[in-house]
Amino acid sequence: MSPMTIPALYLHIPFCHTICPFCAFAVHGEHAALHADYLSALEAELALRAEVYAGSAGPAASVYIGGGTPSTLTLGEVQRLLKVLRRLFPLDDTAEVAFELNPEDAGVDYLAGLRALGVNRVSLGVQSVDDATLRALGRGHGAAQSRLALAAARQAGLENVNVDLLLGMPGVGAAAFRADVAWMLRERPAHVSVYALDIEPGTLFARRPALAASVEQGRDDQAARMLWAAESLTRAGYRHYEVSNYCLPGREGRQNLLVWDGANYLGFGVGAHSYVDGHRWWNVRHIRAYQRALFRGQAPVARDERPNAAQRANEELMLCLRRDSGLHPLDWARQHGQPWSAGRRRLVERLVAEGKARWNADGRLCLTEPGLLLADAITAELMV
Repeated sequence: MSPMTIPALYLHIPFCHTICPFCAFAVHGEHAALHADYLSALEAELALRAEVYAGSAGPAASVYIGGGTPSTLTLGEVQRLLKVLRRLFPLDDTAEVAFELNPEDAGVDYLAGLRALGVNRVSLGVQSVDDATLRALGRGHGAAQSRLALAAARQAGLENVNVDLLLGMPGVGAAAFRADVAWMLRERPAHVSVYALDIEPGTLFARRPALAASVEQGRDDQAARMLWAAESLTRAGYRHYEVSNYCLPGREGRQNLLVWDGANYLGFGVGAHSYVDGHRWWNVRHIRAYQRALFRGQAPVARDERPNAAQRANEELMLCLRRDSGLHPLDWARQHGQPWSAGRRRLVERLVAEGKARWNADGRLCLTEPGLLLADAITAELMV
């Protein structure tokens, strides 16, 4: 990768019909009247960054439009945004253009319109196909809409579809989650993301201490369900290529792979993160502050940093061990000037003996399914 190549672009649409009580992203209640000014600010940020990067960055291989809920935008607004994006940041002819939707927005006409605009991958925030689970999670759609959304995407000619599942809500029995996975196996979307519920600071769920305590008490049950889901999906032909992500052959999320491989990426919109040649920054999270900065011709950056050598080594360690391709310890040590110490070797020997890690034929260290559940803790022990 040449130093100025920027293969991945992210655009954040913060508006949501309903603010999910577990969500910690930069979001804002849906008000159609706010769209025009926000899109104008987003276009201003695209232009501001294009002055610096577009001339030498080369065509982008991936665009991800996330949120929030991008499907709060009309097709006309999506068209406006993509037109400006393509003018300022040309896309490769084979670029993956991904778009997140809520099931209640996923009508055939809307999805067909997205496809006509060049969207070729959609991600559906299904979470569950059980009404009681969806109510407990505070979602704005029902089980019938979850099921219909995937069918609508296919009817619109979109086969590269991701479906999100969320487990671990207290009070939701194992039978409901198993039914969610069974539905997934029948429908066979191209990609599945399975997440465990966490109580993030600043969320509505974080204001309920009893709920947070119950989630923590249920971690063993969460782990058992994650293992069962992994076994079921891999047996059905899905590749478990990252802790939370599964795909049918060749259907990995391109944006995911680029970011995990350490590629440069630019993020636009409130709360969006960027990383270019060792420089990382992220935007302010509030719409008014974001718009105010851009309408003054200023970058809406909240903070920036340049990770040091140890931080870069630790980040690669973490990103590699979360994936099925694993980590080559000697390559990592040479690249970062860090010894693969006796302490690390002893830890790995213990992990292998406990069935939490294994060596593949290429000499790469990979976490097993039980090990992936402990990826963060294992990485912390191996860090510089």
